[in-house]
Amino acid sequence: MNPPVDNIDLLQNLEFVVIQVWRTNPDMPDSAVLRAYEASFQWFKDELRGHTPKPPSLRGLEVDTYAAVKAMCDARLGRFRSEPSGPGDVAPVEVSEVVEALRKLIKSVERHGRTGGRQGYLRFISQFIG
Repeated sequence: MNPPVDNIDLLQNLEFVVIQVWRTNPDMPDSAVLRAYEASFQWFKDELRGHTPKPPSLRGLEVDTYAAVKAMCDARLGRFRSEPSGPGDVAPVEVSEVVEALRKLIKSVERHGRTGGRQGYLRFISQFIG
Protein backbone atom coordinates (compact mmCIF):
# COMPACT_ATOMS: atom_id res chain seq x y z
CA MET A 1 0.00 0.00 0.00
CA ASN A 2 1.37 3.39 -1.00
CA PRO A 3 1.22 6.28 1.45
CA PRO A 4 -0.93 9.26 0.41
CA VAL A 5 0.96 12.24 -0.96
CA ASP A 6 0.68 14.87 1.69
CA ASN A 7 4.21 16.19 1.37
CA ILE A 8 3.34 19.52 -0.23
CA ASP A 9 6.86 20.70 0.59
CA LEU A 10 8.33 17.83 -1.45
CA LEU A 11 6.10 18.69 -4.41
CA GLN A 12 7.07 22.36 -4.12
CA ASN A 13 10.79 21.50 -3.93
CA LEU A 14 10.54 19.47 -7.13
CA GLU A 15 8.54 22.16 -8.93
CA PHE A 16 11.02 24.80 -7.74
CA VAL A 17 13.98 23.10 -9.43
CA VAL A 18 11.95 22.66 -12.61
CA ILE A 19 11.13 26.38 -12.63
CA GLN A 20 14.83 27.17 -12.18
CA VAL A 21 15.65 25.19 -15.33
CA TRP A 22 12.77 26.85 -17.19
CA ARG A 23 13.90 30.36 -16.21
CA THR A 24 17.30 29.60 -17.72
CA ASN A 25 15.63 28.07 -20.81
CA PRO A 26 12.35 29.95 -21.40
CA ASP A 27 11.52 27.96 -24.55
CA MET A 28 11.48 24.66 -22.63
CA PRO A 29 8.23 22.76 -23.27
CA ASP A 30 6.20 20.81 -20.75
CA SER A 31 7.24 17.66 -22.61
CA ALA A 32 10.82 18.04 -21.28
CA VAL A 33 9.45 18.27 -17.75
CA LEU A 34 7.19 15.28 -18.30
CA ARG A 35 10.09 13.14 -19.58
CA ALA A 36 12.25 14.21 -16.61
CA TYR A 37 9.50 13.38 -14.11
CA GLU A 38 8.84 10.03 -15.84
CA ALA A 39 12.54 9.12 -15.85
CA SER A 40 12.86 10.06 -12.17
CA PHE A 41 9.70 8.12 -11.37
CA GLN A 42 11.08 5.02 -13.10
CA TRP A 43 14.45 5.37 -11.34
CA PHE A 44 12.96 5.54 -7.85
CA LYS A 45 10.26 2.97 -8.61
CA ASP A 46 13.01 0.52 -9.64
CA GLU A 47 14.90 1.35 -6.47
CA LEU A 48 11.78 0.83 -4.36
CA ARG A 49 11.28 -2.60 -5.91
CA GLY A 50 14.90 -3.57 -5.25
CA HIS A 51 15.90 -3.43 -8.91
CA THR A 52 19.00 -1.71 -10.22
CA PRO A 53 17.82 1.54 -11.85
CA LYS A 54 18.92 2.05 -15.44
CA PRO A 55 20.11 5.44 -16.67
CA PRO A 56 17.34 7.09 -18.69
CA SER A 57 17.55 7.88 -22.37
CA LEU A 58 17.01 11.63 -22.46
CA ARG A 59 18.10 14.50 -24.65
CA GLY A 60 18.39 18.27 -24.57
CA LEU A 61 16.60 20.03 -21.75
CA GLU A 62 15.20 16.72 -20.53
CA VAL A 63 18.72 15.91 -19.28
CA ASP A 64 19.08 19.16 -17.33
CA THR A 65 15.59 18.91 -15.90
CA TYR A 66 16.07 15.27 -14.91
CA ALA A 67 19.39 16.09 -13.23
CA ALA A 68 17.75 18.85 -11.18
CA VAL A 69 14.74 16.72 -10.23
CA LYS A 70 16.82 13.67 -9.32
CA ALA A 71 19.24 15.76 -7.26
CA MET A 72 16.34 17.26 -5.31
CA CYS A 73 14.84 13.80 -4.76
CA ASP A 74 18.20 12.53 -3.48
CA ALA A 75 18.54 15.56 -1.22
CA ARG A 76 15.04 15.05 0.21
CA LEU A 77 15.89 11.39 0.77
CA GLY A 78 18.76 12.60 2.97
CA ARG A 79 21.46 11.21 0.72
CA PHE A 80 23.71 14.28 0.80
CA ARG A 81 23.95 14.68 4.55
CA SER A 82 27.48 14.65 5.90
CA GLU A 83 26.65 15.76 9.41
CA PRO A 84 23.84 15.05 11.86
CA SER A 85 20.62 16.97 11.33
CA GLY A 86 20.03 20.05 13.41
CA PRO A 87 17.19 22.41 14.23
CA GLY A 88 15.33 23.55 11.12
CA ASP A 89 16.49 20.61 8.99
CA VAL A 90 13.81 18.83 7.03
CA ALA A 91 13.39 15.18 7.95
CA PRO A 92 14.26 12.82 5.10
CA VAL A 93 11.38 11.30 3.18
CA GLU A 94 10.98 7.67 2.10
CA VAL A 95 11.51 6.45 -1.46
CA SER A 96 7.82 5.54 -1.61
CA GLU A 97 6.94 9.18 -0.90
CA VAL A 98 9.19 10.36 -3.73
CA VAL A 99 7.56 7.86 -6.10
CA GLU A 100 4.07 9.05 -5.14
CA ALA A 101 5.06 12.71 -5.46
CA LEU A 102 6.48 12.11 -8.94
CA ARG A 103 3.32 10.21 -9.92
CA LYS A 104 1.25 13.20 -8.86
CA LEU A 105 3.48 15.63 -10.75
CA ILE A 106 3.29 13.54 -13.94
CA LYS A 107 -0.51 13.72 -13.77
CA SER A 108 -0.32 17.46 -13.21
CA VAL A 109 1.87 18.01 -16.29
CA GLU A 110 -0.54 15.93 -18.37
CA ARG A 111 -3.60 17.80 -17.05
CA HIS A 112 -2.18 21.31 -17.50
CA GLY A 113 -0.68 20.45 -20.87
CA ARG A 114 -4.11 19.46 -22.17
CA THR A 115 -5.66 22.73 -21.05
CA GLY A 116 -2.76 25.17 -21.28
CA GLY A 117 -0.80 24.11 -24.33
CA ARG A 118 2.93 23.62 -24.83
CA GLN A 119 3.93 25.33 -21.55
CA GLY A 120 0.66 25.09 -19.66
CA TYR A 121 2.16 23.25 -16.70
CA LEU A 122 5.19 25.53 -16.46
CA ARG A 123 3.05 28.67 -16.61
CA PHE A 124 0.68 27.20 -14.02
CA ILE A 125 3.33 26.28 -11.43
CA SER A 126 5.30 29.49 -11.99
CA GLN A 127 2.39 31.38 -10.38
CA PHE A 128 3.18 29.67 -7.08
CA ILE A 129 6.98 29.52 -7.17
CA GLY A 130 8.78 32.74 -6.23
